[in-house]
Amino acid sequence: MRFCVLGPLEAYADERSVAVGGGRQRALLAMLLVHAGEVVSRDRLIEELWAGEPPPSGPQSLDAYLSRLRRAFREVSAGDVLVTCAPGYVLQVEETDARRFEALAAEGREALAAGEAERAAQVLAEALALWRGGGVCRGGR
Repeated sequence: MRFCVLGPLEAYADERSVAVGGGRQRALLAMLLVHAGEVVSRDRLIEELWAGEPPPSGPQSLDAYLSRLRRAFREVSAGDVLVTCAPGYVLQVEETDARRFEALAAEGREALAAGEAERAAQVLAEALALWRGGGVCRGGR
């Protein structure tokens, strides 16, 4: 799965768009993406989703958002992306445009330091394109 976070939050499995929902469900996915590969506790998710003032129904609402995300991932055969891991959840992310940007920026800096200005310019232009909506989420490498 690929996730776009440099701009509107989007997810893709192969070339198929994943319906990530709206509002708090998208906020939940964004929080999990910020902490990709790490366990994020239920308590922390609830606390952050409602800015420190969760309603009594917060735990049930969190369960509903998680269920909808899992269903959306299953529909594109990516059901193993969101994993329950006590005391919370882990989003197992293959690729994000932000990670790709960081890798390209580092590659560009290395090329520049090695005196390869033309290669550095090409790589950094590719990194910049990720901020303009091209690249990893729309068929880029």
